[in-house]
Amino acid sequence: MPQDSRIIQHLGNTGQVSSYAEIEQLVFAFEAVLGRFGIRIQSGSELEGACCSVLEVLGKNENAHICDPQEDIRLVFTEILGIWTFLKKIVRLESHPGISQFAPHLALLNKGTVGQNKRAAVCQEATNKIFELLFALVLLDVSDEVILDHPSSAQGDNPDVLVTIDGLCWGFACKTIYGASGKTFYDNIEQGVEQIEAAPKAQVGIVVMNFRNIIRHEECWPILNKAEYLNGAEPIIAAYERPDEFVASHILEVVTQKYNQVVAEIGLPNVMNLFAGKKALPAFLAFSQTCTGKVTALGPIPKSIIKLDIGHFGDIQAHQGVFDRINSALHDCSQ
Repeated sequence: MPQDSRIIQHLGNTGQVSSYAEIEQLVFAFEAVLGRFGIRIQSGSELEGACCSVLEVLGKNENAHICDPQEDIRLVFTEILGIWTFLKKIVRLESHPGISQFAPHLALLNKGTVGQNKRAAVCQEATNKIFELLFALVLLDVSDEVILDHPSSAQGDNPDVLVTIDGLCWGFACKTIYGASGKTFYDNIEQGVEQIEAAPKAQVGIVVMNFRNIIRHEECWPILNKAEYLNGAEPIIAAYERPDEFVASHILEVVTQKYNQVVAEIGLPNVMNLFAGKKALPAFLAFSQTCTGKVTALGPIPKSIIKLDIGHFGDIQAHQGVFDRINSALHDCSQ
């Protein structure tokens, strides 16, 4: 069981933790949840590295003498904020009756890149499946009827996640994009549409595109004196009064550019023909996560930004309420 029930209550109320000590307790609680499913954090894994990053920052917070003023703190905080998204959801939902089916995906946390807030160096099946896990965890806050397709023994008759919302069975096909062309993006949408169409239970669905490799993360949280830093100066890391607005604008620009690229390379009539007579809606959900800095009265702090945008090829207004609920769940809010 988690070591401090107050953390669970706080997570349930706000989806947040407010101190390094609480984050440390969250790591221990997360480790306990994995242990309940017979999963140990493997030595040398990226998961272990991310957990150690939390403890490293805690140590530096308690002893300023071990801090390096020339360190690019964005690297370690990207790790922390990336795993934090999983920590809070898995710990808060540990008693949910639907989470036990996620055990095979939870085991993959040892094998892939956990954080969704930075580029993935190469296409790894485990990393792709971890994104599916995150989206399924989000949907557990929307419905008690969530089915996550098995990561290694899927039968090909389901999209990645099936969920019943308001009596309607939704299929969500989750894709992480590794290529830069509009054709690559379109091909992933096409694969997702086929997955949804092949699912007997799905009545409606949509493809979810992970923009982790498309977002220009450096522009969201830059070093302002990059040339001087490379020559040995202490880094001046950007922080903003309204980071949500600043980064949201950047992400929306990226999503719009990708949408326009697909339309330019494939042609809107051809894109719409893909969806004709299909259960998949003529659109895609764009999942984006990155990091930035926020100005506070106590000084700059790192901040995680997560967005869920919609790329519309056709009219999907009738289902906007469902997407609003998913977006709220993504941010640990209830509607």
